[in-house]
Amino acid sequence: MPERQDLKSHLDAGLEAHRRGDLETAKNAYLRVLSANPEQPDALHLLGVALLQLGQMPQALELLERAASLQRNNAAVIGNLAQAYFENSRFAESHESFRKASRLDPRNVQFQLGAANSLAMQGKLGNAEVALRKLADRFPQDARIQFNLGNVLRDRGRPDDAINTYRTAMRLDPQLLDAHNNLADVLHKSLRFEEAEREYRACLAAAPDYLLARCNLASVLMDLGRFEESEALCREIIARVPRTAQAHTLLGAALGHQGRLIEAVASHSTAAELAPQDGKVAQNLASALTDSGQLPEAMRWFQRARALNPQLRSTRQLFSYALLGQGRFAEGWDEYGYRVDPDFFRQQFPHIPLARTLAADLGGKHVCVVREQGIGDEIFFLRFAPQLHAAGARITYCATDKIRSLLERVPTISQVLGQETPPPAGADAVILAGDLPHAMSDFPMSTLPSTLPAAPAQGVRDFPEIIAVYWPKPAPPLALTPLPARTAEMLKRLASLGDPPYIGLTWRGGTPPREQRMVIWALYKEIGIAQFGAALRRCKGTFLALQRKPAPGEIEAMSNALGKQLHDFTALNEDLEGMLALLALIDDYIGVSNTNMHLRAGVGKAGRVLVPCQPDWRWMFSGKSCVWFPGFSVYRQTARGDWGPALNALARDLAARW
Repeated sequence: MPERQDLKSHLDAGLEAHRRGDLETAKNAYLRVLSANPEQPDALHLLGVALLQLGQMPQALELLERAASLQRNNAAVIGNLAQAYFENSRFAESHESFRKASRLDPRNVQFQLGAANSLAMQGKLGNAEVALRKLADRFPQDARIQFNLGNVLRDRGRPDDAINTYRTAMRLDPQLLDAHNNLADVLHKSLRFEEAEREYRACLAAAPDYLLARCNLASVLMDLGRFEESEALCREIIARVPRTAQAHTLLGAALGHQGRLIEAVASHSTAAELAPQDGKVAQNLASALTDSGQLPEAMRWFQRARALNPQLRSTRQLFSYALLGQGRFAEGWDEYGYRVDPDFFRQQFPHIPLARTLAADLGGKHVCVVREQGIGDEIFFLRFAPQLHAAGARITYCATDKIRSLLERVPTISQVLGQETPPPAGADAVILAGDLPHAMSDFPMSTLPSTLPAAPAQGVRDFPEIIAVYWPKPAPPLALTPLPARTAEMLKRLASLGDPPYIGLTWRGGTPPREQRMVIWALYKEIGIAQFGAALRRCKGTFLALQRKPAPGEIEAMSNALGKQLHDFTALNEDLEGMLALLALIDDYIGVSNTNMHLRAGVGKAGRVLVPCQPDWRWMFSGKSCVWFPGFSVYRQTARGDWGPALNALARDLAARW
C-alpha cells in the first residue's frame, strides 16, 4: 500500500508540474513512476504527452502506443496518440486514430479537426474540405474550423475563398493570431502587398513576440521595395532571437537588394550555419555568392542545395543563371528548363504540348516559337532562329506587338503572329523562345571536344578573348534591318542637332522595385545621373536621351551633369521602328542593359554597357567584353556597389575614341 501511495504521489506531483508548464520536472516524476511500474498506463500516457510537447517525437510516439494498447477505449489517450502520429508525419495512421477518438468522444471537435487535417496532409484536400464544411455546419461559431478550412482552400489554389474564410475565423475569434498571419500570407502571395502589410502589423499589435509574423512583415516590406525598412526589422528580430535562420536569410536579401553584396553573403552564411539541412537557405547562400563573384564556392553551395531539396525548382533556375554567366552553356541550358515561363504557358494553353527538344530531321517541319519574358529577351533568343531555319524548319513566331513589324522583315522567320493570336494548331512543335538554345545545342556528350577547358579551381579569370572556352559556341545576334524611310527621317533629325559623334544614353533599365509587384524579382539596373554625366562631361559630341519613361526633370538633370544639352529621343521607346533606325545611325550608345542594347546589336553596331553587380547572365560574370554581344565594351560595378572604376574606364575609352 505505501508503495502504491508513493507512485500516486509521484504521478500527482508530475501532473501538477505539467499543469504549470514545468515539463522537465513532470517528465522526471513520470519516469520515477515507470521505474517502479513500467506498464503504469497513466504514467506512460502523461510522459508521452510531455515528450510530445518537448519535441521528442519518436520517443513520445513509442510511449503513447504502449499507453493506447493498455487503454484502448480512452479517447484522450487515443487522441494524443493520433497527434503523435501527426507530428511524426504518419498521417494515414493519425487520421485513423483521430477518427477512433471521435467515435469515443463525438463532442470533441479537436479530434474531428485532427482527422480533417490528417486528410489534408495526405494531399486529400477535397476530402478534407468536405469534412471541414460538415464540421462548420455543426459548429458554426468555432473559429478553429474556419481557420483550418481557410488553410485547405489556400492549398487548393482558391486564394479569394481562403481570404474570406480567414476573415470569418477572425470575426469569430479576434485573438486567433494564426488566422491573421495566414490571411496576410495569402494576400502577400496574391501580390496584394499593402493589405498584407496591414494584416501582419495587426497581428503584431496583438502579439509583439509573434516571430513568424514579424519575419513575414520583413518579407512583404522587401516586396514593396522598402529594403531599408526590411533590413531594420530583420536586425530587430535578430536582436530579440539571434539564432533565427529565417531572419538572417531575409536580412541577406534586404542587403543584396541594396547592392551590399559582401554583407549579404555574411548574413546568408550565418543562416546556413543555423539551418544546415534547409535547401532553400543553401540556395540563397549560393545565389548571394554568385552575385558577389565567388563562383567556385557558389557552385559548391548550389550542389548542396540540390542534394538537400532536389524538388526545389528555384534552386535549379538560379543554378542555370550561375552556369550560363560562367559560359557553361550546355549545362546551363539544361537547367534553364526549370524557369517559371513554361508554367505560365501551360496555364494559358493547357491543351498545347511544349517541346524542349526537336526532331533530328527538321526538313519541312513547322515549328512555332513563342515569346517569353521581355522584348529584349525575345530579340536575344531569336538569334537561334536562323540556325533552326538552316536545319530545314519553317518558323512561325508569336511576337509582342511592339516588335512584330521588325521581325516580319527577318527572312528566316516565315510568319509572325501578334500577341493576341494563339499558337497555330497545326504546328509540328511548339517551343518557347528561351528553350531554342537548348534545342539547338542538344548534342550527345560524345560530340563535345575533348579539349574543353575546365573551370579554374580558384576564382574566375577575365577571358574576353578566349572564346573557345564557351560551349556550345554562341549564336550571333539576330540581324535586323531598319526601314529606309525611317532611316532617312532619323538622318534629317540628327543633322538638325549639331555635329557628330552622336551618342545615345540610357541610365536605367527594367522596372523599379517599388513598381514590380511580384515576389520573384526581375533584375533592375540604374546608375546615378550625376556620376554618369560627370564621366561623360569631357566627351565631345551630341548626346541623345534614349531612356524609356524618364522621370520628370531627369533630362534637365543629365544636361546639367554633362555640361551640354541632352536631346530628347525618349519617345522612340514606343516606336521601335524609329529607334532601330536611330540606333543604326548613331556613333555610340552608352548605358545599362535594356531593349535598345539588343536592337543596337541587331543592326550590327557595338555599344558600351554598364553592368551592375549583380550581373545579368547575358553579360557574363567577368570580362571587358561579352561573347553574346560582339564588339560591345563592358564596364562592371564592383561587388561593393562602386561604379567609380567602371566610369573611370569608360571616360578613358571615350577620350581615346572621340
